[in-house]
Amino acid sequence: MLVYFEGHRYPKDLVVPYFTDRDFNEPVVPYMHDQKGYYLEYIGYIFVTSEKYSGPVFILPKSFLAVDVSDPEKRETLLGESGLLPEQIFDTDKDDNVLTLSGRETFLPELSLWLFRAMVRFREDCKKEKDHENLEKLYQLTPQDNSRDRDFLSTAIRLIDFLSDHRNLFTQIHKINNSGRAAIDWNKTIRKYPYIKEGKPYYLDLQIKDKAINIDEELIILYYSVLRYLKDKFHFPITLGDIPYELLSPSEIQRYLDTGVGKRKMRDIKGKYFRDDLRTLWTLLDAFFTFNYSRDDKCPRKEALAVKEFDAVFEKMVDRLIGDTSKLAALKNQKDGKLIDHIYMDKSLIGKDSNIYYIGDSKYYSDSHDIEGVPLYKQFTYARNAIQYNIDQYYLKHKANPNAIRYRDKDTEGYNVTPNFFVRPKIKSDTLDFDTPSFSASDNQPKPNKHFEDRLFDRDTLLLREYEINLIFLIAAYGSYEDHWATSIRTTIREDMLQFLTDTYNFFKIQPKDIPVTTPTGKLFDIPFLNYFHNLLAGKVYKESDDSTDLILAFEKKTEQGKLDLKEVQEDLHDAITGGSITDPIELKP
Repeated sequence: MLVYFEGHRYPKDLVVPYFTDRDFNEPVVPYMHDQKGYYLEYIGYIFVTSEKYSGPVFILPKSFLAVDVSDPEKRETLLGESGLLPEQIFDTDKDDNVLTLSGRETFLPELSLWLFRAMVRFREDCKKEKDHENLEKLYQLTPQDNSRDRDFLSTAIRLIDFLSDHRNLFTQIHKINNSGRAAIDWNKTIRKYPYIKEGKPYYLDLQIKDKAINIDEELIILYYSVLRYLKDKFHFPITLGDIPYELLSPSEIQRYLDTGVGKRKMRDIKGKYFRDDLRTLWTLLDAFFTFNYSRDDKCPRKEALAVKEFDAVFEKMVDRLIGDTSKLAALKNQKDGKLIDHIYMDKSLIGKDSNIYYIGDSKYYSDSHDIEGVPLYKQFTYARNAIQYNIDQYYLKHKANPNAIRYRDKDTEGYNVTPNFFVRPKIKSDTLDFDTPSFSASDNQPKPNKHFEDRLFDRDTLLLREYEINLIFLIAAYGSYEDHWATSIRTTIREDMLQFLTDTYNFFKIQPKDIPVTTPTGKLFDIPFLNYFHNLLAGKVYKESDDSTDLILAFEKKTEQGKLDLKEVQEDLHDAITGGSITDPIELKP
């Protein structure tokens, strides 16, 4: 199989001969070129039939390439590792492939299979959601009059999956079929003349019961032979284990495909299986040999599932992992036409008894620059729209609020902190893990949006965090329909935001008292605490709930304004509190 990378510039002889259709002399998939070389803008799977090559081709996201800092020419390599130039690793079948020589020959094939699975799910999700815009971005070619799941890769993947689900089945059948196979057949043995010693007969030529090959085993042998063919020819990650059978060679399986022998073989043994699992296996093998039979050179296979804009796939993968689109469609599709990438409800950062919406945006392109400009302003707009939507629903229209959504406190006029974040892909050579999200805050964090210094609880103070996720894991999790990671990743986001707030602000909890107005003759009346200190505490004070008698104060730790504001409040509020402290900060609790 061949593996290319999106946008990478290749020499002409590594692109044009491979991607030019043998019969129509036109590109199988569009390719571009400039002064630096030829490149592909699509990402996904294509079955190519050209004069140079016939077989599966995968085009991987360019995020897997990084500059080799040790290279004087600063060329891009796989994962930024020295020597792994895309031009030298594109043919995984070659024995001198650098990845093969380093014992990593299965990495690109395994990644490619997961990418294909992810692309198949992306297509399914788009159809379910009637997402016609993204469906139109797909480059699809299906064999057999547009039939689905009959392409080479789909039939191969279903065979691979069957092994993981039924490995014990084959061991069980082998034991059953071989029980008694090595027993002595005494009826045949005693027909031979024995050797007599001291009056006792000894039979030296024992006759062993030898069963003919079981029809179940015939199917299993063919199945394991196909798996070994896929493993040896394409380096697909298949663990065969101990096989108690003599298998057909990969070249023999290739002959079965090229000549149609495999297809005829499946017809010969059709209807001989009574177990449901063996009938399923027959169906999978029949599909593999039938739909991958090349028939003749005049009918080459045409298969493709690729997309030109991978950011749409990345967005949907992240959304399936952490988002909640089923219940929050009204918030995701905003009135001004903007579409939020990810939104879900979780506990507030301030006040764990209330909830708030977490708003995220996916950024596929993994360059090292800080996010700025239009993407930054758009994300702040998403947060403002979400705030206004909830103010309209629960504070102006007074609708029922069963989920305890809390964006504003009516007494302090302070606004809750709106969690807002970006998600970007992360790929590092030391974390090539298909099973671990490695979800964490990135080193480059965007600056907050604010109109005033030191006003955390002001409507226009909008914080923003950026996270990175292991792209290899994300592709595999999405492709395997593993959507159970939401809780752990959402917990990571909330805990990180709490830590960020703790690092950035000093928080205090106080029990206030009203301020008495007196004359020489006595007390006239009390001025409510919040009225008296309104200008001093504007944007700095918030209540966790309507019923709470405590006030939360917040001051920036690292700005001069924050230090001055805290000093002033400590001086003015010293005699205006009955409990809590304005000198001993509190910790925000998860």
